[in-house]
Amino acid sequence: MTVPVFNVPKKEIYLYRIKDEESGEYCKNHNNEPCECGTKEWANFLFDNCKSKYPDKKLIIVREKYYVKR
Repeated sequence: MTVPVFNVPKKEIYLYRIKDEESGEYCKNHNNEPCECGTKEWANFLFDNCKSKYPDKKLIIVREKYYVKR
């Protein structure tokens, strides 16, 4: 049985993901997970990597807000 938990502190974080602008799908790594990172510098590195794997796609870097439990 699950018990609802209230007043759990949440932290706001931002993630950068690489997204195909035309289809709206995220680029995925070898584990079939979206390519995501926490800093803009790593996002640029991942972007270059994804761009070399998918040269025909129009890729963009997207910054998204997430809330995580502490």
